[in-house]
Amino acid sequence: MVTKFSSHIEKINPDVLNQVNSLSIPTQIFAALRVNHETLDIAEISRENAFEYKNERLVKHIQEGVISYLKNEAKRRNIKYIAVELRGHLQLRGLISKLWFEGDIVPYVPQRDDGTHVTEVVQRLTANFNERNIVYVQVEPTNEINVSELCDLEDYVGVTGGNDLELAAHLAREFKGKKLTFINATPQGGGVALMRHALIRYYKLLGVDAHWYILTPDSDVFVVTKSKFHNMLQAVSPVGTELTQEEMDLYDRWILENAQKLEKVFQDSDVIVIDDPQPCGLIPHIKSVNPKAKIIYRSHIQIVGSLASTENTPQRKTWSFLWERIKGADLFVSHPIKDFIPTDVPKEKIVYMPATTDPLDGLNKPLTETQMAFYLKLFNQVLIVQEGQKPLDLHRPYIVQIARFDPSKGIPDVIEAYLVLCEMLKKYEHKQVPQLIIAGNASIDDPDGVPIYNATMELLRSEKYKHLAQDVKVARLPHIDQMLNTLLRKSKVVLQLSTKEGFEIKVTEGLMKAKPVIAYRTGGIPWQIEEGINGFLVESGGTTQVAGHLYDLFTNDELYRKMSESAEKFANKDYLTVPNAMCWLFLSNQLLKKHDLGGQYAWVKDLVHRYFENKTSSNLFSKLLTISHQHQSLHRKEE
Repeated sequence: MVTKFSSHIEKINPDVLNQVNSLSIPTQIFAALRVNHETLDIAEISRENAFEYKNERLVKHIQEGVISYLKNEAKRRNIKYIAVELRGHLQLRGLISKLWFEGDIVPYVPQRDDGTHVTEVVQRLTANFNERNIVYVQVEPTNEINVSELCDLEDYVGVTGGNDLELAAHLAREFKGKKLTFINATPQGGGVALMRHALIRYYKLLGVDAHWYILTPDSDVFVVTKSKFHNMLQAVSPVGTELTQEEMDLYDRWILENAQKLEKVFQDSDVIVIDDPQPCGLIPHIKSVNPKAKIIYRSHIQIVGSLASTENTPQRKTWSFLWERIKGADLFVSHPIKDFIPTDVPKEKIVYMPATTDPLDGLNKPLTETQMAFYLKLFNQVLIVQEGQKPLDLHRPYIVQIARFDPSKGIPDVIEAYLVLCEMLKKYEHKQVPQLIIAGNASIDDPDGVPIYNATMELLRSEKYKHLAQDVKVARLPHIDQMLNTLLRKSKVVLQLSTKEGFEIKVTEGLMKAKPVIAYRTGGIPWQIEEGINGFLVESGGTTQVAGHLYDLFTNDELYRKMSESAEKFANKDYLTVPNAMCWLFLSNQLLKKHDLGGQYAWVKDLVHRYFENKTSSNLFSKLLTISHQHQSLHRKEE
């Protein structure tokens, strides 16, 4: 049997193809393996080459033998295994983590083996990936998202702070028999989707009955929700673009269609979390279908609360429309900034939670030098083929900002700061001028991406910046998390010059990788950076000051060493998946027990610790919780 796949690389012109070939990118392979006693049946497919089938003898323990075989083949043949499906033995489930962490391979291990031959298994496996070998997000006809299985509970032990694992497990037992549902607009692109993938994956490991649904996409509605909801509330929409009655009606019709599709979900759920303005119109429908359900509204964006609270402003018009739908929620969860919350939200409903990231997903897991070299080659392929730019010079350092192409991400300021830095380095005859990378993923509910990208490229072609353009790499990246991980890990300094920001998790991810971060003092970012310790905070528009900090980090080795060490040491473990999961379970349990949470801008994690301190009769356990709580509180700033 032979299968041939077409490749998008084949469609490019010969000169560009030669540049890509010079990168020597390893051939990307999909494989299916079946263990038969002491042998392996193996079927492999690449998109460029025909199918291959062979049989190998295992000479070691099953798990060691499989990993050893894959590593040796990758090195010997200059290939990269993208995904592997394992069949034939119960012990293979123990390979899920090893494949993901050691091999950087997406693991597929079914609960049972139906006997399908590996040649058929591997062909089915490739259907889960697009032509660029990026995994499709699995969306059920019900709009539920199926998340990947990548690791085990034990993998979280070394990356989680304090007693969070124990507390999360206890809260999961309390929640047993109940169903928790999350609803947002998109399955991929942006921080909310990333958090939900990690959260649902962890809940499955804990045995929590948690589910994640998305709204049926509508491009016309997403123009409204981005420009008239998101951008308007952040006060970055152009003057004269306030929400119209026609747009309100369009949104309400779309919400009704989604509410009808999700009606069974509403009926079956005990607690429902509504993420951001896009799905907030569902709240009255949930109340109508299931009055007993507890509803939590989670605001992830930087609302300019003062404008949203002032009559006769376009922000107030948008907020009033949304608040009419949100006000039925039992709780209002916000990033820990009081100014993000309009005044008509009752204080007793308001609690704080930070945005989080997962230490074990593709964005953050450790990568070997060989693995990172592969993703840098893929990045250069994107620059050459998609963007028509020269590849990144891997022998020179670079500065990076990872963010969506969005009007609030401060991309013109990034370029201006880079210009000033280059002039400073030239003036002081510093020999090695760094490069600059501006890159980000797209999201289906974000129509700003293409216009902002085009504006960025036009800016680089202007007289002021065109002499720098060859050293500035601007890329709309495919959804390969390890590519972003690599770009952060191999960078010298991370920038985040957002002018409006809820809680930028890329700051936390940069710090976790021992990179000093320079950011604007906006939104939730000051909660993430210890000024002068692991990064620098600059007032919005201070591009000269940003350049000055960059200059110091590039010319003062001792300063850079200290800040790099501090970045990794003080990256806050409150901003990770396990405490996030713990907080959602705590809120759900308390609402279902009809306990008064008090609100009043309390951090949910503080409420969790207080709850367990009051609950336990063990002095030792209480003392451990108190010590853990005090340690984490050291990193929090007063508002």
